[in-house]
Amino acid sequence: MTKTEIAPYGEAEHRRAVAHGKRTKTSPTAVVRAHYDGELESLVLDLHNGARVVLRVKDISELRRHAPEELAKVEVSRARDGLLWRTIDVGISVPGLLTDFFGSAVHARLGAVGGSRSTPAKTLSARANGAKGGRPRAKAS
Repeated sequence: MTKTEIAPYGEAEHRRAVAHGKRTKTSPTAVVRAHYDGELESLVLDLHNGARVVLRVKDISELRRHAPEELAKVEVSRARDGLLWRTIDVGISVPGLLTDFFGSAVHARLGAVGGSRSTPAKTLSARANGAKGGRPRAKAS
């Protein structure tokens, strides 16, 4: 059996991880609050962008067999990108859950929002690439 090596974790890796965490906590799909609504038999998510999403528990395979008392113990992960039920050992990715319900349209919209942001560095880069003749043409196969 070979030994498993752990990659070094230095200051640069730490800074990148912290920056990634900050971006995750403010992404449109970041969860601010989550709770189980017994009357609706649904999971209610309040997102960072102000949206409220209500998802029926019977449509979530990981949760449909659990009692309401267990479902009420939902926690939001520290990165705000997941939901945790420690007592039943279930964790669910929020972007994955939203994609399951709404399809790839969610990812397409998030990509469009992110791609539409302009920064001075992005503007300079686009100008420099344009001066070189722009994007190369695709080769016919």
